[in-house]
Amino acid sequence: MRKVGVALFSAIVVGLMLAMPVSAGKSTVVTVPDSLGDLGKYNVQVTIWRANGVALSNIPGWGDNAPILQSGYVDMVSVSFGMVKGIYIFGMELAADLPQAGTQLAPGIVYLTWTLWIEDSPWTPTSGSTTHYQAGLDFDGSSYYAWLFDYRTGAETSLPFTIDGSTFQIQISPASIGNLSSFWWEGGTFVAKQSYFAPPWLIDAMDMGVAPHQVWSSLPWPPK
Repeated sequence: MRKVGVALFSAIVVGLMLAMPVSAGKSTVVTVPDSLGDLGKYNVQVTIWRANGVALSNIPGWGDNAPILQSGYVDMVSVSFGMVKGIYIFGMELAADLPQAGTQLAPGIVYLTWTLWIEDSPWTPTSGSTTHYQAGLDFDGSSYYAWLFDYRTGAETSLPFTIDGSTFQIQISPASIGNLSSFWWEGGTFVAKQSYFAPPWLIDAMDMGVAPHQVWSSLPWPPK
């Protein structure tokens, strides 16, 4: 099961661009474009399991006037995943610079998270999938924290990351994800309301149909 599993999309804008693989020696990075402005247009069923054991389901979509939807840093321009010099990288370009420490979040929002899932198969509403690992970058208004969650052991560890304006990148060692030879990956943007221990609400999900061999929103690794 996912920590966050999106089971039903009521609407999604499908991009027409293709993913762009970039290879240089041992480096291969896939960058997938994402439509702007397609925020909170989902009715979703969510189940989340973290160290606190919280579970929640049947979360409605956001209203068009929700203040958080005006924050460009929750709107994905593109999502990138790949390997550079033997290290996996996950990152996003967002529609606005990531907030600086001390930035006041939208009313009712406790933290933001930009998330990656690593799974055994492509997730769909009918088939589901088994999540091996989940990684993310959290921001609570005062500081950032990047993490990796291992579903086999329940362990959560910190990860190195960089932020540059409207982009961020998380580094993940192959050993930390069990040296998996193949898997499926997907990214999204979430926020938590009212409490740090509350399950996150979906803000932006990866577009469907923007890359070869994509299934729903998931992409294969290695690229086919």
